[in-house]
Formats: sequence, C-alpha cells, structure tokens
Amino acid sequence: MIYTAADFDGQQAADYTLLIGVGAANNKLAVIDQAQQLKFAASYDPAAADSEVAALLDLSFGTVKLAVSDSRYTFIPVDVYDEQHHDIYLRYLPFDNVGVIRVADIIPLHIKLLHQTSRVGLEPFEVRFPDAGSYPFVQALLSTVAGQGIQAQEPLLVIERHSPWMTISVFNEGKFIYCHDFEVTNIDDFTYHLLSTTNRFGLDDRRPTILLSGDIDLDDAYYERAAAYGEKVMLADSGALAGIQVPDDMIPQQHRFLTIFGLHQCV
Repeated sequence: MIYTAADFDGQQAADYTLLIGVGAANNKLAVIDQAQQLKFAASYDPAAADSEVAALLDLSFGTVKLAVSDSRYTFIPVDVYDEQHHDIYLRYLPFDNVGVIRVADIIPLHIKLLHQTSRVGLEPFEVRFPDAGSYPFVQALLSTVAGQGIQAQEPLLVIERHSPWMTISVFNEGKFIYCHDFEVTNIDDFTYHLLSTTNRFGLDDRRPTILLSGDIDLDDAYYERAAAYGEKVMLADSGALAGIQVPDDMIPQQHRFLTIFGLHQCV
C-alpha cells in the first residue's frame, strides 16, 4: 500500500524526516514533516519496489532513520548498568560476526538496550543514505508504547508482527517486565508463544489487554486468536502513541506503522 498526502512536496525533502523499516519480508517507509504530520507511507516488497517508492528514495531528506527487524538484544536496568562490565554483558548476547554490538537508551523505561543488529538488507540504504541512523525494531517499539504500558494498571501485552517475526512485550501494574522476539510461521506458532508468555507471568487467568501492531488485520487469524485469549484487543493508535498526525484516510492502516513511527522518537 502507498499513501501520499495531497500537499507532499518532494522539493521540500530537506525539511522532511524519512523513516525506513527494513524487514525480512517487506519494507515500510514513512515521511514526516517538521509539524509531525504524515506526508507519505508505504509498505512494499524490496524485490519489486513501485516506481513511486523508487522516486521517493531518490530524494534528499534532511533526516533518515532505519529500523532493523533482525536483531538480538538484552535489557539492563540503568541503575545497575556499568560500562566497565560491558564484556560480561556480552556473554548473554551471542555474537555471530554479522552485526554490530551497540548500547541504546530506552529512557521512559529506565533501561539500557544492548543489541546486535544484523546489516543484512541495510546495504542499499546505507549506501544511499550514509548519514542515516539505524536502530533495532525493539527500541522503536518500546520507546513508543512505554507510556501506555506504564499508565496501564491491568496486564498489557503489546504484540508486533513483522513477518516472520513476532515481538511480544509485557507490562503489568505499570511496569515493563518482558520482551522477546519469536519466529512465527503460522497461527499455531503464534498461539503457542502467546500462551507460553501469559502462562509464564501468571496472566492466563487474568485475560490481559492486548495491543496489536504491524502486519495484522481485524479479520485475520492472528487478531481472532488474540481476541480469544485477551480481555480487550485493539489495533495500535500509532499516530497518538508516536505523536504523529495521521490523516483520516490512513487511520485504518496506521497500526501497521507503529514501529516505523516510533523511529521518530529514537536518538
């Protein structure tokens, strides 16, 4: 899908921010102006990019940020993080010589994110936008939903599908307690990981609220399965969560761009 605002002006690209989500199966793009208004959004197959997408990527944007779905990560509370123990932390993060190990801050949750992000799929964007910043999907996701998770007094599961991966985050009593990526190839995989997560944290009898984002639709099997186990299930209001003004005709699709919009908050 491709959305272009009526007042989008490629000649003003230097005043726009380009947000790129690099996935295993598809990529997503969003363009935000200085007033935090959405000017362009697209989801596309990188092997068969539409001419409109190609033309957009030829523009010279003022700021470019990349979100990468293929990453390994661990969390360390800010209060106990010690840079001198960096090598010890790395023992919990298997290194495969494919990615680069970095440390990021998820400020609202008071945690350090130690992550190894793969560069597979990034090369064309790094060549085209050498000054672009790159961030793991999980950083953009958690930075965006942290406020809702902290405010929620009931258990809250945030589930983002970026095929073939599914990220499940858990908040309980206003505290962030868990986040992990799972490879999900069918609805039974999803059900297993959903139930395993709720059982692990004693939420199976409490029927948590479930916030869905990414490649999920109201009438698909993933939404229906989540609804079977959640007290309340809703698609993410991505614009409100990320502080971006989304036009009315994009609202039915905005949940797909939660993580991409969340890039806007990553520093």
